[in-house]
Amino acid sequence: MLYRVTVIACLSALLAACGSGDNAPNTSSTTPPTSAAFKVGTTTSDPDLPAAPQLPTADQVCSTLEASNNLVRQPSGALGPEADNGTTSAILNPDQARIQAALDACGAAVDAQVGAAIYAADAAAAASQTAAAVPNVNIKGASAQTLAGAQYRAKQFAVRLVVSSTGAGNAFITGPLTLPSGVMLWIDNGVTVYATRDVMAYAPNAAGPYCANTAVSSTKAGSSSNCLALINGNYLVNSAVVGGGSIDGRAASEITTSNSLYPLMRVDLSCTNTYAAYAKGQQAATGTPCDDGGNFVNTSASARHMTWWDLAWLGNMIENGTTGVGSQSNFRMMVFNYAKNLTLFGITLNNSANFHVVPSGVDGLTVWNVKVQTPSASASANPAGNGNPNYLGMVPTVDTAKNTDAFDPGSSSKAVTQALTTGSTTTSSAGKIAFDGYLKNVVFAYNYLSTGDDDIAIKGSSNPSPSGSGLYGVDGNRDVASDRKSGFVIAHNHIYAGHGVSVGSETNAGVTNIQVYDNSFDGSEQALRIKSDWARGGLVTNINYNNICIRNSGQALLFTPYYSTKALSNPTSPLYPDFHDITLSNIHNIGGTSAIFEGFEANTGGIAHAQIPLGMTLTNVLADSPNNVAVTASDANLTLNNVNLPIFPSTANRVVLTGSASQSLSTANAVDCSTAYVDFPAIGDSSTNGQTWAGSSQ
Repeated sequence: MLYRVTVIACLSALLAACGSGDNAPNTSSTTPPTSAAFKVGTTTSDPDLPAAPQLPTADQVCSTLEASNNLVRQPSGALGPEADNGTTSAILNPDQARIQAALDACGAAVDAQVGAAIYAADAAAAASQTAAAVPNVNIKGASAQTLAGAQYRAKQFAVRLVVSSTGAGNAFITGPLTLPSGVMLWIDNGVTVYATRDVMAYAPNAAGPYCANTAVSSTKAGSSSNCLALINGNYLVNSAVVGGGSIDGRAASEITTSNSLYPLMRVDLSCTNTYAAYAKGQQAATGTPCDDGGNFVNTSASARHMTWWDLAWLGNMIENGTTGVGSQSNFRMMVFNYAKNLTLFGITLNNSANFHVVPSGVDGLTVWNVKVQTPSASASANPAGNGNPNYLGMVPTVDTAKNTDAFDPGSSSKAVTQALTTGSTTTSSAGKIAFDGYLKNVVFAYNYLSTGDDDIAIKGSSNPSPSGSGLYGVDGNRDVASDRKSGFVIAHNHIYAGHGVSVGSETNAGVTNIQVYDNSFDGSEQALRIKSDWARGGLVTNINYNNICIRNSGQALLFTPYYSTKALSNPTSPLYPDFHDITLSNIHNIGGTSAIFEGFEANTGGIAHAQIPLGMTLTNVLADSPNNVAVTASDANLTLNNVNLPIFPSTANRVVLTGSASQSLSTANAVDCSTAYVDFPAIGDSSTNGQTWAGSSQ
């Protein structure tokens, strides 16, 4: 019996190695790496990265604001509904004015101390670059590394939000805030900053376009640009949001308004008013067609208003599927444009109505030990105890929290010269400084990310350089600071729900030289992916993935130029996505999954053009259960070394292999995932998963 089993096993291995049809015999080396396997998730310091951020000292604080005693976070992380039940801004948005006043005062003081020095350094650098005809045209003015010097930081620069010293208060409710240049918003341990539910706080224009809808006309979809973000920052040097506290967007809570005429949609798809009537200061009659994506005005309906996530589901999953133009006008949690040295450190972000953090054109972006969990337990907290379902009856999950990307970093569309923002209504009088618009010197390290969409998505949609310059929109080798080895690094992160680490889908201006290493993906819908389409195109090269653990991912690897069927701007002239020089090294998959390796087929859509194959090298890419991995490949030139995924050459699908895969390869020397997976850190009981013995050292 033992002999028979052995023979069957050998035959099975032989068949797996040889394959069938177009499958070539296994000629690749099966010798495992000789060095000890890297242990993912154990690195606590990295000499290739800049120094870890630090919290301010007490004498670096401009002002300290205490939470009101009538705002108390519940154990779930939610704010009690009695805290802001009302119709006035004083109840719905009690803290915005005082927080902004403190930020403005600190910003003015910072500018008075160091504004002139920053301007002088920037002007001198710009003059030197011009006089010397510096060949690297990307640098404009002083670099972020130069401006990180102590002489460009004020003695006091932090606004600190703390728990009440006289009672149980540990929360703030605020509308949109403007972060000034040189100022750090410090949300202390135990403090939660909640986004106001008052739509009027996010509506920047009384005459439109409007916020909190799924359509701004019969033919135009909603857009997040119709709403102010919760935290906004433009033209900054040395600004930050830090601390052990949290920010909660409350996107699963009912939207309300301090202006009874402002149109809101209800869960029965009726609306309270029309924008046309609102613009005239009038109330539309019952039965009037809505102009915000709803059906008809009903002035006496008792159904509740929609939540932000209701709008996202309606716009994306319902209206877009029928009209092709559906989307949502939801506010984002943080939006930053043009900065040198922007830091997020230690903070927890929950339940954004749209993307959590969108930084564009930043030199020196550091995201370190940040926790993003959406939806968190607070999203399901409801006084009725029913799990707070959306308008279709679905309780908050990663599937219903649409478009809640954690981080969407990208370049800006042009270089600018602007005065620094010193407050919500003021700018520096010292002069203007230059921002080249590029995204560079980026570090995402030691973060914990779990969202309903992309966890990190690198956007190469804009390129500040002239057309035809040959420069990429995002280039990790651009102007690399001397305090790090590489200019764009995603390392030492734990990633849970969501779409993992993505490049795209906006790759128009190109993305290159990205280092992704020592990360774990646990239960993510996707883990590693590059995505684009023929309406965007773009060149994506030198993306390097190394020492990665992936467990129970629906799609561990996804590389496709067919991400969407977005219409071409010119029906006969597609833009061509081109992915090549991509490396996957020391990737260890645990559990069943799938993978897609696709290049751009010749003559796609009947339009004459050459094939643009995916070019990728896979080394030591191993699955514990290779028979539970499904691979789709087409138009790809792949080099394989020590790979047990079912990847085969194919004449029909235009797949060319150098080397080959073998199901029989041992995983004994695969990258070590034994300590890669940990529970999402419980921060004030915000974790939806709770703690398990797997994350305990007891």
